[in-house]
Amino acid sequence: MNYSPMPLYIKSVLRDALTVYGLTFAGAIGSAIAGLNMQTNPSTAYLTNLFSGAIGFAMAGIRVSAHRAEYMAWVAVVFWIFNLTNMVLGIQTYAAWVHSGVTIIIMAVLGSAFATVLSPFSNTMRSLCPPAKTE
Repeated sequence: MNYSPMPLYIKSVLRDALTVYGLTFAGAIGSAIAGLNMQTNPSTAYLTNLFSGAIGFAMAGIRVSAHRAEYMAWVAVVFWIFNLTNMVLGIQTYAAWVHSGVTIIIMAVLGSAFATVLSPFSNTMRSLCPPAKTE
């Protein structure tokens, strides 16, 4: 078996990790505005966070055609490291940060599944609507 490792594009991984971070942040702000929080509605707040992250991972996965699992793992690791800011700001404890890795893995798996389902559709749309040429 001839295995060629995925070329690691650091900018793409950072961009996609920031996309996931931004979507989970927006989901948290939306939940707070709606009055949902971990004290009053823990399951709803958790599911909002989970699905907003899964959407971010799906967006990242659709952009990648080869080595998707490895790429998504890198995005998940970088996203988890970005979440250190929650610990620095006092929003999250160290133990909660470590345990959040499980949620991030679930987000990445769900997002990868969404991307796998949606990729053929997005490829069809790209072939029907090619990008505009810039000169």
